[in-house]
Amino acid sequence: MAARTHSSDPRAERVRTMLREAAFDLAHERAVDRITVADLVARAGVSRQVFYQHFTDRDDAVASAFSVAFDAATADIDPDAEPRTRILRVFDLAAEHRAMYHNVVPSAVTQRVVSAFRAALLPACDELARRGMPVVGAIAGLKTDAVSRFLVGGFQEVLRSWMEDADATDLRGRVTAALDTVDALLGLSPAR
Repeated sequence: MAARTHSSDPRAERVRTMLREAAFDLAHERAVDRITVADLVARAGVSRQVFYQHFTDRDDAVASAFSVAFDAATADIDPDAEPRTRILRVFDLAAEHRAMYHNVVPSAVTQRVVSAFRAALLPACDELARRGMPVVGAIAGLKTDAVSRFLVGGFQEVLRSWMEDADATDLRGRVTAALDTVDALLGLSPAR
């Protein structure tokens, strides 16, 4: 682990922020695998030595930049809103940064993106699963957590297929179709 990764020193945090901003900007401009540490330090205006005090490598910096931006963007999602609304909001955030999402595939950063999405989707999918249990549980005898994992996996596939398709533009349409399918399968009325 880099020596200053978790330092609370304001100077260290300022440098980490500059490096994350550089990584975030560069990930919007080109494929992550084409970004170098030299690119990151040049954009941030710091030395390689300073970079390695904060991050282990390029992927660590890009993943950290994504995680911080994603956490900030999802912080305002109302946990009491309808699950459909929460899920659409998570995917709207991805659509707002389309270039970056396409540029992380197939880098090592992809797994961090998928993990962040999984964590953001899970509470809404848990709620959908609970609501659908009267129908699904009676037919198949499934447990709520199995249905929730199935839903999260389906939504992650929507994200993955969109990230890998350079020509994909209608993420909201894909997610809406997936939500409509979930509503039909679970016997739920869509909350629009």
